[in-house]
Amino acid sequence: MTKTEITQNRMKQSLLAARSLVFPDRPDPAKSRRIAEGRLVASCFIALAVFITIGVRIVTLATATEAASVSPVPLAGTTERGQILDRRGRLMATNLPMTVLHADPSEIMDVTEAALQLAPLIAHHDEASLTRLLQKDARYVELDRKLTPERHAAILGLGIPGINFRDGMLRAYPRGNAAAHILGQVDTQNHGIAGVEKSMEAQLLAGNDVSLSIDIGMQAILAKEIFSQINEFEAIGGAGVLLDIRSGEILAMVSLPDFNPNHLGKISADARFNRATKGLYEMGSTFKVLNTAIALETGAVRMGQTYDVAKPLRVARFTINDFHVYKRPLNISEILVYSSNIGSAKMAEAIGPQTQRLFMEKLGLLDHLPLELPEIGRPLTPRQWKRIETMTVSYGHGISISPVHLASAVGAASGDGLWVTPTLLKRQTGDNLIKTRVFSAETTRNVRSMMRLVVSHPDGTGNFAEAPGYMVGGKTGTAEKILGNGYDKKANLATFVATFPVHDPRYVLAVMVDEPKGQKKSYGYATGGWVAAPAVKRIVEQAAPLLGILPVDEESPEIRQKLRVDLQIGEEKKTLATF
Repeated sequence: MTKTEITQNRMKQSLLAARSLVFPDRPDPAKSRRIAEGRLVASCFIALAVFITIGVRIVTLATATEAASVSPVPLAGTTERGQILDRRGRLMATNLPMTVLHADPSEIMDVTEAALQLAPLIAHHDEASLTRLLQKDARYVELDRKLTPERHAAILGLGIPGINFRDGMLRAYPRGNAAAHILGQVDTQNHGIAGVEKSMEAQLLAGNDVSLSIDIGMQAILAKEIFSQINEFEAIGGAGVLLDIRSGEILAMVSLPDFNPNHLGKISADARFNRATKGLYEMGSTFKVLNTAIALETGAVRMGQTYDVAKPLRVARFTINDFHVYKRPLNISEILVYSSNIGSAKMAEAIGPQTQRLFMEKLGLLDHLPLELPEIGRPLTPRQWKRIETMTVSYGHGISISPVHLASAVGAASGDGLWVTPTLLKRQTGDNLIKTRVFSAETTRNVRSMMRLVVSHPDGTGNFAEAPGYMVGGKTGTAEKILGNGYDKKANLATFVATFPVHDPRYVLAVMVDEPKGQKKSYGYATGGWVAAPAVKRIVEQAAPLLGILPVDEESPEIRQKLRVDLQIGEEKKTLATF
């Protein structure tokens, strides 16, 4: 190759190299497709990874925010709380959906402005209280639990950062004050804090309904009539119990003053206190029913036996007197009808301390009653049970019990002689009732006959309890309230306990009025006969027909036979049966 050819060849190679730099060679189509597909797959993986990362971050932040705002307020579970019904299936406690307004103070930029805007829309808060709440060092502050849809929309429209809402459930009591002490209440977390709401907590939280023994109609009657006596005699309170003797079911139980369980936190201590179960009182002469039954059952006395009551009974440093002085011996019937303390004390002495205490135990008067309420009082009993204690217990002094205790004990003494565990739950057919035999049929029949005379005889102390046709038998009780180590002579407890109908005993009704004041119509007296007995009359007249009890003719042979006993009262012999 010549020098010239070599030079030309080099120039040609240089031109080709320069061209390749400016205009690259066209790639192979198949190779290019492979490269593009690879790049596309890689891009998809990268995009997916970014999306997942962002998603995880969002969930993490949301979870953290939710935990910060809600976790400080534990909820009562996801199951809706069970309802509470009366014995006829009528609603007494239920659930309503609600909207809860709450705040995260850390997210509120201008507390003063937020409080100013919210105050007109939250009834129970003003600007000052809202300012204090919104300045709290917390992530969750509850502002309102009962937002209406209108207020919810209005607050939402304000657009205040840190103001939030959540769905909740409100416990509602559609009957208001009715049976408030029985039902109790729940707290802001829907957990029971009193009454059946607390005692039946497990069942209700599981979503199971609770059927009470209470009849809401009976409940209304008791509340109305006891309230009437409280007003008329300017008393501080009262209580009442209507008990089915055979089943032990409490059909009505009232404590006054009462409260509206829908208004949590607005209840006075006095209104919250359950006088029917938690209150412990010396029930006075109502105990003479029990004393008479025990004396007859043990054989310590016999019908027709008499005791000299003309002089006060002196025991150690104590003196036992009667309200009236009787110049002649009184028989067993008269001691109950006239309500003689001296006669009762002498009967108790014949019974003896040990035997009396044993019967008090059988009648459930020495311990808590196994009632479905947390608010149950334990009776106050004598520290020692000797002669003087035995005598005073016979007429209801020296031992303090609740009205429910009294009703259940008198139910045994004036019913079929069996003490049945009382209950606030509706009992079903076939339920295994706990019954204790305390008195014989003969003893209870005699007791009922005497209780009937307390009401029907002109000299009886319970005439104002007479409800014609319904055969009410009962016993008055008037006791001075305990004050320190003694008694307050200006503060009485007026009580009446009744059994009806006495010829076919089914119900016991106990009514107690706390610190009544004598009135002109009562001639200044504030006793059980003047205060509590009239309420019993009106309650029986209204309740008996609803309970299926029809008026009867007391003089009919059937009625007289069921009350077969001849009783000497005063100068006349009261014959309830003639053969």
